Amino acid sequence: MAARPQNGAGMSESTSTRFWVGASTTGALGSAARGIRPLDVAADGHATLGEPVDVGPNPMFLAISPATGVLGIVHELDEGLVSTWTIEGDELAPFGRPGVTGVSGPCHLAFDESGDLIFAANYSGARLSMHQSAPDVAADVVLAADFTGTGPHSTRQQASHPHQAVVDSARNRLLVPDLGTDRVRVLALDALPASLAHAEASDITMHAGAGPRHLVVAGDLAITANELDRTASIIDLVEGREVAWFSIGDDVEPRGLGCSAIQLTRGGIVLIGDRDADALRGLRFDAAARTLELVATVKTGGRHPRDLNVTRDERFALVADQASDSIAVIALDADGVPLEVVDVVETPAPACLARV
Repeated sequence: MAARPQNGAGMSESTSTRFWVGASTTGALGSAARGIRPLDVAADGHATLGEPVDVGPNPMFLAISPATGVLGIVHELDEGLVSTWTIEGDELAPFGRPGVTGVSGPCHLAFDESGDLIFAANYSGARLSMHQSAPDVAADVVLAADFTGTGPHSTRQQASHPHQAVVDSARNRLLVPDLGTDRVRVLALDALPASLAHAEASDITMHAGAGPRHLVVAGDLAITANELDRTASIIDLVEGREVAWFSIGDDVEPRGLGCSAIQLTRGGIVLIGDRDADALRGLRFDAAARTLELVATVKTGGRHPRDLNVTRDERFALVADQASDSIAVIALDADGVPLEVVDVVETPAPACLARV
């Protein structure tokens, strides 16, 4: 499908969903971006992209606090940075002062429920760092958990690689998929902000060579997208164990890229980006049976689907294809099963889709 024009301003909140698009400014994969951009998706799936806003180098992953509306950004650099911003329409203004993570390669961040704390997963630095989110306060690391370990994959699991931070509110803890060690790290949040407790005995061990990248919480269960072996696992969060794992599709030759982002729709469809197939996969989740069944595959038309998200009404999924400088808008059925690409937006190296 031809790409849509990239001009356009905000749209009515009642008929559209707004996202902010994180991007690579280095040109390492895709063209070098000039900042992050607002993106509006209308009720018919038509997407309109705003102008770039310069927020500093390599703003690869974004998150917006539901409690405060503050935008948090990790800057994926050799010296990792975290910055925070207020949002007013298409305009951004600094909230706190940028701070360092203390190690390299932050790739994901999440706010706590209050919006006062940020958790950053540092892929290269093998660290989960915690930062303050407050006006005029530097977002330097205030607490950290450093991880060790390896896995059987000789080149990808030579060290710990935390890839995401997810707050498990029901159990007052943090879940950190660690691609390098085939673990989901479990950190207790009871003593915050004084301490960030981690004990390896509490970690959830995955099957060897899985390479867990991202996960979603579904009540007392979680589902992981495993990058290295192209599977999705179901985890029992109460018992702290992996229950089963399922292929996301054996119709392509693995290229070593595998699963990327994951979302769970209200209708019970797990959406996973597949970078080997350059596609969006849909798997039906049966919580009672604890199974996943592949029900749909839609090629995005782009390359390297790095991130994905859904509109508020879950009529559309957006997939950020970083290597092809494009974002695909894919129609979903009533349960969330992917159907077809309905729009494509061109933008340099999109790496994250944060929904307002």
